[in-house]
Amino acid sequence: MDLVPVEGAVRLGCFLSVLVLMAGAEILLPRRTPTVARRLRWVNNLALSTLNTLVVRLMFPLGAVGVALVAEHNHWGLFPHTGWPKWVVIVLAVVLLDLVVYVQHVLFHAIPVLWSLHRVHHADLDFDVTTGIRFHPLEMILSMGIKIAVVMSLGVPPLAVLLFEVLLSSTSLFNHGNV
Repeated sequence: MDLVPVEGAVRLGCFLSVLVLMAGAEILLPRRTPTVARRLRWVNNLALSTLNTLVVRLMFPLGAVGVALVAEHNHWGLFPHTGWPKWVVIVLAVVLLDLVVYVQHVLFHAIPVLWSLHRVHHADLDFDVTTGIRFHPLEMILSMGIKIAVVMSLGVPPLAVLLFEVLLSSTSLFNHGNV
């Protein structure tokens, strides 16, 4: 399956689906009463997310999936040399990418210079679905660099990268939802 033509549509479709579902749930069943007007926060948070997407795509035009395609073509990384079944590699790769992002998150809390970037996420005055996409652009650049390094060194299959990125953005929206 050629992921290049469908990657953007799959990612955007999943993102928008979860965003609309969670935003609707927040409007119908909010857990907490917002302290700041939803429109103002959502416009700001969505604008920041859009800026981050543009910056990351300009700096890393291939993205993590594109790098995975290049790594796969050139047999780079650990996984192509293990002989393991493709499904095992995909499951293991998604779990390892999640572990890397978890460790990255812990480090962004623990190291002061990284915390100064990450606190943009924590400085949101309310807590809702858009909090899950509110990040400093430099944090997004560092995060993509880390993901690309892991993808190249492990030889993560492109499908595993796409699955991971869809799961990451979907769970971030879901986990931050005010429901």
